[in-house]
Amino acid sequence: NFCQLCSADEVVLFERATFLVISHATNKDLLAAAALDDGDGDTTNNNKPTATTTLDAHRFEKISNIVKQFKLSCGKAQSQFQGMQVSNSRFQAILDAFTANTYIMVISSANTTPKVQPAATLWNIQHARAHFERFIP
Repeated sequence: NFCQLCSADEVVLFERATFLVISHATNKDLLAAAALDDGDGDTTNNNKPTATTTLDAHRFEKISNIVKQFKLSCGKAQSQFQGMQVSNSRFQAILDAFTANTYIMVISSANTTPKVQPAATLWNIQHARAHFERFIP
């Protein structure tokens, strides 16, 4: 539900210390588009032209490893990792501290209508914290 409320393609919840995936939610439209993609990168003959590649089954593990390395770099520089935002012409990803023991990552594609602004996503995360802290300490 949080994924849909944020107009996100995916929402991933990571454990704070190990950065292992606790849970994730993927937008139904993205799953349907990935299922229709035949892997040739051309979706013009498919029913859902917004997907350009199939979903990588190891994407969360890859992201976890990248962020763990970045957190180590922050530690070496005597900085504390709080979160990050990455965006380009195809997507935006926002990773932020969520509860006392978790981080949340919200991923939105550029073709989301209306375009999701990073400030709106951060606002949604901020206001969802209290609700989720009741369930996830």
